[in-house]
Amino acid sequence: MSEENRVFSVGISIEEWESILSWMYTSLAPTESEAEGHFLLEIDGPRRTWVASDGDQMTVLHVDGPSPKSNFDRTEPLVVLVNSRFFRAKTPEDVTLTVRETERGREQLLRGEGFEFVLREHPGPFPDWKASIASLAGKRIEVDSRLLTEACHTAEIVPWGVKAEYPVVAWMSVVDGRLLLDAPWIGSPHTKVFIDLKGDHADTVPVLIRPSRLKNLLRAIDSATITLTLPDSPLDLIGVSYDNYRALLMPVDRWAHVKERVEDLLCNFLRVESISPDSDGDYLVTTPEGHEVWVRLHTEFHPVSVQVFSVLAAEVPCSSDLLMELNSINASAPHVKVIWADGAIMAEVDIVAEELDQSELSNALIVVQDTAERYRTVLEAFFSDPEAAD
Repeated sequence: MSEENRVFSVGISIEEWESILSWMYTSLAPTESEAEGHFLLEIDGPRRTWVASDGDQMTVLHVDGPSPKSNFDRTEPLVVLVNSRFFRAKTPEDVTLTVRETERGREQLLRGEGFEFVLREHPGPFPDWKASIASLAGKRIEVDSRLLTEACHTAEIVPWGVKAEYPVVAWMSVVDGRLLLDAPWIGSPHTKVFIDLKGDHADTVPVLIRPSRLKNLLRAIDSATITLTLPDSPLDLIGVSYDNYRALLMPVDRWAHVKERVEDLLCNFLRVESISPDSDGDYLVTTPEGHEVWVRLHTEFHPVSVQVFSVLAAEVPCSSDLLMELNSINASAPHVKVIWADGAIMAEVDIVAEELDQSELSNALIVVQDTAERYRTVLEAFFSDPEAAD
């Protein structure tokens, strides 16, 4: 049978619909134009798995139901991206989902009591949820689900007098045998919420989360306790599980809003729609002459800074003549530093991230570009020594 004539159908119970409507929507991407804006359904006989993911969090629900019916032989599980719009308009009930292959792609029909919806299926691809679940590692602890929900709610309450410009975040870790949610505030004491744990538990590395997201993941759980997996690295996945339910939460990138502002300002400077960092997190700006200028965000020190720099010469041994020349350049160029470090000469400008605006970044880029164009050739000619570097 040709693929265009393949049809299969599966019954969806009112309980599945209620789960989708009540809490799985919180893990969907906000737009239907992305695959993550729909629900992944994998069906293997009576066993089925619902998955929702928006890139920051993922929920996985395993349920049992009637085996699907089809007009073709099946050796592999059926996989369908169920259109999320099906579940928004009606009160949950038992329905049948029919999927048909057509020349234009898959077509989905949802049939219930007195109604039918026909929608196209998103072509995908959807994130590999099995690989994500398999990658989860770290310390597993049992936590009272009610207390954890209340802790998340308490941690996300903005103190009086504090202006919260970004979504509330909190550090989560095990400290002295207790689970701690520590929400930092600018100009105000931290909100710290401790939850007692049963048994002895070693301290874990703090991971930054949005309490509201974790609270949403806990809504699916009707149990006194859940298993929380805290990662060994602050940037690895956090796990929440109970019975047939699994959820993954990505830690928050604490400096995401600064990175977004840097990217917006760079796009304005370059007159481009988007810009992406390299594998080291640096942004490349190429001068009209072909010289490379880099923009880097430094988060390891306080205050957080944005550095604009360019390598003027590489494979340079340090010498008294070199240092005298750099002192002379710095005396005549007060708005930029020209330094030697790790065998290279660099021109750099540092800006405190909180003070970064279009004028500051544009001026730094221009100053570093001008310095590179003025001094690169002479510094390479007089001080580069490839043989010394070897």
